[in-house]
Amino acid sequence: MIPKAYAHEAYVLTPLEVERSVSAPSPNPFSALSTEGGLFLLSVVAAIIMAVIVFKISTSPAVGRVCNPILLRLKKYAPLIGRLTLGLSLFASGYYGAAFGPELALPHSLSPLLMILGVLIFFGWLTRPSALVGIALFIFMIAKYRLYMLTYVNYLGEMILALIIGGGLFKKLEPYGFLILRVCFGTAIVFASLYAKLIHSNLALQTISEYHLTNFFPFSPLFLVLGAFLTELAIGLCFILGFGIRIAALVFIFFLILSIMYFGEAVWPHIILFGVNLALFAHGYDKYTLGNMLRGKASEPVL
Repeated sequence: MIPKAYAHEAYVLTPLEVERSVSAPSPNPFSALSTEGGLFLLSVVAAIIMAVIVFKISTSPAVGRVCNPILLRLKKYAPLIGRLTLGLSLFASGYYGAAFGPELALPHSLSPLLMILGVLIFFGWLTRPSALVGIALFIFMIAKYRLYMLTYVNYLGEMILALIIGGGLFKKLEPYGFLILRVCFGTAIVFASLYAKLIHSNLALQTISEYHLTNFFPFSPLFLVLGAFLTELAIGLCFILGFGIRIAALVFIFFLILSIMYFGEAVWPHIILFGVNLALFAHGYDKYTLGNMLRGKASEPVL
């Protein structure tokens, strides 16, 4: 059976609430612009100004001289962060009897396999063979859950990274490792946001209603859904394009912490999200990022 919910809404709503939200017609979040168009325009202008400020700070030679020596030293730890994250996430998936996410049922016979793969990858033993087995399992899950697996394609990016980093037969592919990871991660964010906040916006509306989010954000529920959708879309595109990578990672981590604290979500499904963000923050920019292309021969952007 294909799961009915995507993104964190799958974790905070009951199966019955998810079924009802998906089955009912969902309003288009952009219809909120008919009554709150001025507020939306103000928000867009503020976001653009903030983006310009961040870009100016990020590309400032003075800021670069202070921050880049530290940030560049972090790069060598990015593959380690990615490997540890993947190993811990796979072990947790097997331990809790789920495949990559809590809503994906895992045959009991495969739980020990995921746990073993997690331990091997975590400690760096047989990392490439373990990553290959993990990729094969992900392909099996695609055959079962089809398009839904785009939600967890960040796992695939981590497993490909673990497969090709470190030389050997895949040495020529190493320069593409973090390109693949950030594109996979960004794709997962964009897809989950499109599904749960645009195509089936009732999922997000139900979450806003049940957890009284308008008490903290005094706007209409549909406008909050639109704001959340565009924010997640922007973060996902930042990773895909390679622009504002570090600031996007920090913002994502901030919202993850808030989400876990407020909604009381289980921590283990978010390990992969924390880890990928940390790995991308540590690695920063590869040669195929928009940020590096805009900088030319200058040092990479700070944020």
